[in-house]
Amino acid sequence: MGKAKSYTKKQMLGKALMYIVLILGAIYTLIPFATIIITSFRTTKDSVRGPFTWPHEWQIVENYISAWEMGHFDRYLLNSIFMMVITVIGTLFVATLAGYSFAKFRYPGKNVLYYTLLLSMMIPFQTIMLPLYFILRASKLLNTLTGVAILGIATGLGFAIMMMRSFFISLPDSLLEAARLDGCSELGVLLRIVMPNTFPAWASLIVFVAMASWNNLLAPMIYIFNEEKYPIPYALYAFQSAHTTSYELLSAGMMISILPIILIYILFQKNFQANLMAGAVKG
Repeated sequence: MGKAKSYTKKQMLGKALMYIVLILGAIYTLIPFATIIITSFRTTKDSVRGPFTWPHEWQIVENYISAWEMGHFDRYLLNSIFMMVITVIGTLFVATLAGYSFAKFRYPGKNVLYYTLLLSMMIPFQTIMLPLYFILRASKLLNTLTGVAILGIATGLGFAIMMMRSFFISLPDSLLEAARLDGCSELGVLLRIVMPNTFPAWASLIVFVAMASWNNLLAPMIYIFNEEKYPIPYALYAFQSAHTTSYELLSAGMMISILPIILIYILFQKNFQANLMAGAVKG
């Protein structure tokens, strides 16, 4: 009994330490975010006093309206949304078909092709910037939002296909075989059996791809020459350069720039976390 009780105490102590570490980590992560939120509601006078002082007066809407108008976020926001939608849809389409093919079909060269895709993830973007420039110019996609979105699809396919393949491997082959025996074609199996079960993986992929597309500033700065076509990270960069001491406006601008991604995560949070947990259990 003594040993069993001692073992239980050790378990409880281990769990307590784990929770303490997790809570401290969460606080450490949330403090900067909370500081930005509170600062975005401060007056100019309060923001000068320091980031950890409680505001004497709250400006709930005024700072956001000023930042929106002064930073021209509306124009850049539409550019980012356009690129993100194209990148997400294109990545989901290609990664779903390719991942399903790699997971459920046998054909010559499959493994070579798959591992070649994985190796492409190790190539730094900086080493292929110049070849991509010539490809976009030859395709008449230079200085277009569509061209940059297509680059986002191409450069992120390695990770996306790997993720979808891992998900499709977990689908039981017996389920697909039963559908084929019932007379379903391969397209019917994909549309009626596979697709309805794919939403958790799609949710995770949407979050990752949307975040990468939304934060992408390097590619637009290289392949787009018209400032009016730049995405929202450029708007935030330009706004910071013009208002280096207006901390309340800078914080409001930061919140405007990250709010769409927060909304996307909240929308897909349940499926995103479920898919990550399933992957952890399989691993």
